[in-house]
Amino acid sequence: MTTRIEGDPLDGAWRSTTGGSPLLTIDLGPLREAEALELASGLIEVSDRVARDCIARAEGNPLFLEQLLRNAEEGADEAVPASIQSLILARMDRLAGADKAALQAASAIGQRFGLDLLRHLIEDPGYHCTGLIAHYLVRPEGADYLFAHALIREGAYSSLLKARRRELHARAAQWFAEADPVLHAEHLDRAEDPAAPQAYLEAAHAQAESYHYERALQLVERGLAIAIEAADQIALTCRKGEMLHDLGSIPESIEAYRSALDLATDDIERCRAWFGLAAGMRIIDKLDDALTALDHAEGLAQSHGLTLELARIHHLRGNLYFPLGRMDDCLAAHEKSLEFARASASAEAEAEALGGMGDAVYALGRMASSNEYFRRCVELCRQHGFGRIEVANFPMVAHTRLFIAGPAPTILDSLAAIAGAARVGHHRAELNAGLSAFIALVELDRGAEASEHLERALALVRHLGARRFEATILGWTARVHLAEGRSQEAVERAKQALEICYETGIGFNGPRVLGILALATGKPDERRRALEEGEKLLSEGSVGHSHLTFYRDAIDAKLDDGDWDGVERYAGLLEDFTRDEPYLWSTFFAARGRALAAWGRGRRDAEALAELRRLREEAERTGFMTAIPALEAALGQAESPAAVTLP
Repeated sequence: MTTRIEGDPLDGAWRSTTGGSPLLTIDLGPLREAEALELASGLIEVSDRVARDCIARAEGNPLFLEQLLRNAEEGADEAVPASIQSLILARMDRLAGADKAALQAASAIGQRFGLDLLRHLIEDPGYHCTGLIAHYLVRPEGADYLFAHALIREGAYSSLLKARRRELHARAAQWFAEADPVLHAEHLDRAEDPAAPQAYLEAAHAQAESYHYERALQLVERGLAIAIEAADQIALTCRKGEMLHDLGSIPESIEAYRSALDLATDDIERCRAWFGLAAGMRIIDKLDDALTALDHAEGLAQSHGLTLELARIHHLRGNLYFPLGRMDDCLAAHEKSLEFARASASAEAEAEALGGMGDAVYALGRMASSNEYFRRCVELCRQHGFGRIEVANFPMVAHTRLFIAGPAPTILDSLAAIAGAARVGHHRAELNAGLSAFIALVELDRGAEASEHLERALALVRHLGARRFEATILGWTARVHLAEGRSQEAVERAKQALEICYETGIGFNGPRVLGILALATGKPDERRRALEEGEKLLSEGSVGHSHLTFYRDAIDAKLDDGDWDGVERYAGLLEDFTRDEPYLWSTFFAARGRALAAWGRGRRDAEALAELRRLREEAERTGFMTAIPALEAALGQAESPAAVTLP
């Protein structure tokens, strides 16, 4: 980059953020007299006196020197101009009328300009830039033209009368109306057109659809800076809240929607502001406050028959019920969302509702159906170009696949989801995808690789303020410690996770964490209490993954205790939970528990041995590598010289 001394960003604070990265700075001082003479002699032929007068006035500034020399070359006989601005104006005055008008019009476009647009502005379809090139004011740059220097463009622009400037920008805005929403808005802004705030709103939407959230936010901010009408201010403030939400700046998003609520002048505007507040409160786990805000939004939407808004409201309510463990309510809300979405004939709302249905049946533990809903959602998004919704839901395609197909075929989807979310700056989706990858790698017994995702996931959790996901991370970190033989650390992490679960909603992660605690602790009473509390929470209502992981860990805890009846009981509960829709997780871990319990009871026949070998092969094929050691231990006993000879 280049910078002038004033406003130089490379100060001590900036350098401290570079982390010691290599940095080379080159300070360019004024040209020495000999260098200035060399430059002058290479440009044009003028008398030595004129050259020295120009060099003296330029004081080592190469641009000023070049322009002074060009001015002399053009035969100006007036005194050497005192500034670059007056010099440029003097050179413009010697242009032909058409060229001067073209140079001024081009300055309204920007540093780079196209000939077709320039002809449109000056209303001369046959104009060419030959004269401007001959005077070294512009130069060809590919298919376009470029001002020889930014200061030349600025000088030409400053020479325009305000009325002419507004007229040129209005014509440029007309040119870009269909082709470029951002330039359309910016030219309307410079034309002081009252339609500019609405144009900025539309440009921000276009940028957000292309995942350029930072740029979208900048456009919204500019729209707000010039908005006068209340309707424009409210619409832009709501869009600002949405952009901040997508960027993960949740407290700022909530504040924006509060401002929109204060600005609102009718029920429809209030409905949208209440909805935005609820969406932000959900992320920071203020679930009761979010439900209250959503009740306000729903009442307003119902009174005005806002079908599309009702689809979104029920979708968000279902998402709020999800971490609270209110599974039937979650499903009912998402079914209503899908109904209203189809009634509104909005493909976008239908895609969101399909994702909501995926969440709802996930909460009920129906992972195969959940995977199907999420796939349908992603397919609809790809068909219509709903990139934001696709990015948000694709991580769940990967995560549900973990339960129905195992971690081995899941990990590539998870990594692809991380890359896609990171590329577009969707922090919530990146967090979900990162957690899916982390969990899959833990199950694959690739703890070192899993830890690589841990730091990023924690950073996203803290950025978003999503504390309940911190409990997820701590719980699975406990499993990593346990696999590494660090039982005490595993217990500590599990207890930390449990504290967060009680703060943020025990139904989302509580039983899952209690299962890990039961497995990690070496204290019989603590194990018993953890298992009893986990079962109680499951009976009161918990998200589907908590059932699946709790029963798996309870089986292993009972295997450690040698409680074969307990193993079979939990295997039966796992199968019962997925009886209407069995899939790999439930069938594999229930069968593994029963096979190891039978072996522990002393059943050593060929059928028992064949079942252990089958389960080991299935674990290797699907990637449940952490399930293999217990199977290997049993097989090792069977294959040792001291083992009983099998018939």
